[in-house]
Amino acid sequence: MSAWEIALIAALGARVVAMWFRGESGAVVRGLAATAAGVAWVAHLAWEGPRWPMAPAYVGAALAVVLLPWERPHPKAVLLRLGRNRRQRRPVPWGRALVAGLAWVPTAAAPWALPVPVLPAPSGPWAVGSLSFAMALPDAVRPDGRVEQQRRTMVRLWYPVDPAAAPSADAPWLERADVVLPAMAAASGLPPIAFHHLGRVRTHAAWAAPLAPPPDDRGWPLATFDHGLGGFRSQNTFLVEELASHGFVVAALDHPGDALATTLPGGETLPYEGLPPTEAPGYVEAVVALGARWTVDTGALLGALGALEPAGDLAAFAGSLDLGRGLALGHSAGGGVATLVCEAWDGCRAVLALDPWWAPVAPERLEAGSSRPLAVVASDPSLGYFGHGNADRFARFAAASTAPVVAWVLEGGGHHDVDDTMGLSPVAAHFGHGVGPVDKGAAMAAVRAVAVAIAGLAEGAEPPAAERWRAALTEAAPPPLRAYVPGR
Repeated sequence: MSAWEIALIAALGARVVAMWFRGESGAVVRGLAATAAGVAWVAHLAWEGPRWPMAPAYVGAALAVVLLPWERPHPKAVLLRLGRNRRQRRPVPWGRALVAGLAWVPTAAAPWALPVPVLPAPSGPWAVGSLSFAMALPDAVRPDGRVEQQRRTMVRLWYPVDPAAAPSADAPWLERADVVLPAMAAASGLPPIAFHHLGRVRTHAAWAAPLAPPPDDRGWPLATFDHGLGGFRSQNTFLVEELASHGFVVAALDHPGDALATTLPGGETLPYEGLPPTEAPGYVEAVVALGARWTVDTGALLGALGALEPAGDLAAFAGSLDLGRGLALGHSAGGGVATLVCEAWDGCRAVLALDPWWAPVAPERLEAGSSRPLAVVASDPSLGYFGHGNADRFARFAAASTAPVVAWVLEGGGHHDVDDTMGLSPVAAHFGHGVGPVDKGAAMAAVRAVAVAIAGLAEGAEPPAAERWRAALTEAAPPPLRAYVPGR
């Protein structure tokens, strides 16, 4: 909750409490509380903007202001001196006070349960810019056998900006909140307006700010991010902004048909289609095909960024990216896919997989393991967000890997405690989101610390030795991360 929201709700609470007292002092408190509520209401609307979970508070503030003339005490009481109230003293209106108290509970509960999340500020030396652009994708076969042609999607970049010349941070969390937020609500079984207030979430990035010149002739190292099934390209803004502030350009695309919702520049919206039911014939093959499709799509993004021409909105990025010092990041299905992307990308130095789902990785790929260093942050097994089959796949993959594998469990963390949606609500678990009791700020800080450590290892002129890799990551991982041994 914001400062003025808290002030408004507190003032209304004081107004309710003062109803239990009569006489000059009670009248003074009720009058001051009503005045404070009116001031906080106006300030909130002017500087923070309205949002629907605050509607009960708006009604309460309006009633408090309307009833303010009825709380006029004797002039001496206004000066906080004892005096006789002009109105005849009456018994405390117990019924009205009780009703007002009960009405205040949802007034406070609604904005608490549905806050506007505040993303942590990046800690690196660079300011952050962000922009989106449309991109063509190769043809693909959908789970139902359809061949999709002329595919298009949206890509978002986060990148370093000169802090001395950085514009104000005005980049939205979601560019098309009017499309994505109703889809998010529907996925949670809630009415379309449920997450409307999340359109007010702002990031720490400046929209379309100038890319800072690279500090050397190698260009900025590049990281890709693959969202989870039903996710979206900006779902891990807390993480990608941190990497951008430490000198990486991060690129994330919506996987069309598998993202929550994607709206193209012309207004066409690509809805979520997803996978067939788990019991349907061909489900396993469809999941593996998804992994292959996403790998090709992210590879197409890498090809497009490597072939940029010095013209148009992306002119500053042409020749400014070093694809030979890359990172592959991903969450859930995108975490498994990130290992495939890194294997197919010659310049990829390492993978960070956030609670990865390993089913999209083909069996032969699982048995081959990884030839690139891999870091995994898994959800707490005791919370049961993934079955034993997922852990078994990871154990096989780690055992076959020729490069170092470092893994942690996020104690008390659920499947979505490694992305932005962990901050949707204190009761997000009841909306169908996989979150656990872990402290959300500590979880974000831990994931960012691991990512920054990986970035530091990857941006050097040469890949670090396996021993240095393991030692650096082990030292960088703070609680609530604990070491996880695959297969145990």
